[in-house]
Amino acid sequence: MMTKNGNEFDYVIIGSGVAGAIVAMRLLEANPKASVAVVEAGKRVPLKDRRKWWDFVSTGVNPYDDYHDLPIESENQSVGKEPWTFQESRLMGRGGSTVHWGGWALRFKEEDFETCSRTGRGADWPIAYQDLESYYDKAEHLLGVSGQASDSRGNVVPPRKSDYPLDPFPFVEADRPLIHAMERLEIGYGHMPMARFRMCMTTGTCRYCPFGARFTAAYLLDEIESNPQYTNFRYFDQSPCERLLTEKKNRVHAAEVFSTKSGKRITLEGSHFIVASGAYESPKLLQRSIADNWPKGIGNDRDLVGRFLISHPFLHVRAELPSNANRWNQELDFPTLMSRHFDTPEQQAYGKLFLFKDRSRPKVDLAGMMITGKTRAQIERATMGPMEIELQGFMEEFSILDNRVSLGANCNRIGLPQTKVDFSREFDFTDRAATRLDIMQRIVRETGAKITKAAVRAQRGDHSASTCRMGDSPATSVVDRDLRVHDVENLWVCSNAVFPSGAAVNPTLTLSALSLRLADKLIHDGDVA
Repeated sequence: MMTKNGNEFDYVIIGSGVAGAIVAMRLLEANPKASVAVVEAGKRVPLKDRRKWWDFVSTGVNPYDDYHDLPIESENQSVGKEPWTFQESRLMGRGGSTVHWGGWALRFKEEDFETCSRTGRGADWPIAYQDLESYYDKAEHLLGVSGQASDSRGNVVPPRKSDYPLDPFPFVEADRPLIHAMERLEIGYGHMPMARFRMCMTTGTCRYCPFGARFTAAYLLDEIESNPQYTNFRYFDQSPCERLLTEKKNRVHAAEVFSTKSGKRITLEGSHFIVASGAYESPKLLQRSIADNWPKGIGNDRDLVGRFLISHPFLHVRAELPSNANRWNQELDFPTLMSRHFDTPEQQAYGKLFLFKDRSRPKVDLAGMMITGKTRAQIERATMGPMEIELQGFMEEFSILDNRVSLGANCNRIGLPQTKVDFSREFDFTDRAATRLDIMQRIVRETGAKITKAAVRAQRGDHSASTCRMGDSPATSVVDRDLRVHDVENLWVCSNAVFPSGAAVNPTLTLSALSLRLADKLIHDGDVA
């Protein structure tokens, strides 16, 4: 254990999102006296604050809106053929993007780890689903995931050794039109797995829960800080990491951090460094850690750091039913209905499709109508009139070498370098997206609704991945199967950046499983101080 002064640690973790928080938690559980530093560029987000919640309910102003990226022209750069937007796609603060996420917690499937072998595109993972299955189970218990293993047709995919720790949320009444359509078309559907963490009190304000029922990594950090055994844990907020320092090529000895609160630079020395800063900031930190022995940045001798950027193209089909006789209104702020029927090996070559019902439709603002003095007759017409429904989907994207993240010219408002994204669509993207929209329109038409819109949303940064991808060869990857940066003995990357492929579902549960696996590697390989 390093104890020479207040800025020497056994472990320095850059980033306080789900990956950084899980690794810190597991290391301290294994050795409560280990010295662990978690470094976060952003501020602490006020959580479970009743005053903030009332403001949110009454004004719609979210307490963490200021923690998102500012509009792209002032803070980030998109230079590729496909415009790339950042606003609301990530959150920079304690707990990372789990502070604003929807809580969807799905496992990747077995074939998702074999993308290149099965399609000739993208890359394979150097590990298999079976290597993560037990960690998926642990992650589901840690995040408090509610779900059901089988879908409506009795399929249990991917295979699992145990059920979800919590029962699924029931379907809401407004799910019925799409459920009946899927049944008639013999399309399997199921309950959306949700990381609820604590008992849901059904306030309907899931994006800012006053009870802490929606999981966020900030709660893990709260538990660490409140544990009297963890006397050597330190948390540095508003402290963007500027670079990692190396005295020799194969070893990092310190992280240089700038405190925007004090205006001072701090050097944090350590034995182990874990970069858990997401798919943008992880490669950018490696790129700007330039030294005589790393002229292009740590781990970047082959110019692979920041490349192969992927995300999830978002497809949606909106439609209108002539009436809403049952006065259905969306009761929860998350979808309860989803389908992985087209998330299969047979669909993989075209880009797998994950379907879910929109979380916000149908929606009538009853309180707003009453506040503005609408009559009962007007409210009746609004609640029983035409009903809008929307089916949405994520489509799998294949990585391309030239799609990349790099350093912008200036710094953003919290002291991190701007993110520059160069992104273009795959050659057959338009055709593949059209076939997926056709599937979605067929389902929506089966409800009897009239389609009013079918489109692919402009590319956003949600679920970005693959910018420091893992692999067995330094010639094709940045980190190895244990997430250690090639040619560096004490540096790991633990974020969506290491994913060789992105599947068709949300990445958070898979990242949580990888984080638990990394922590176990550090512990069991004798690296825990």
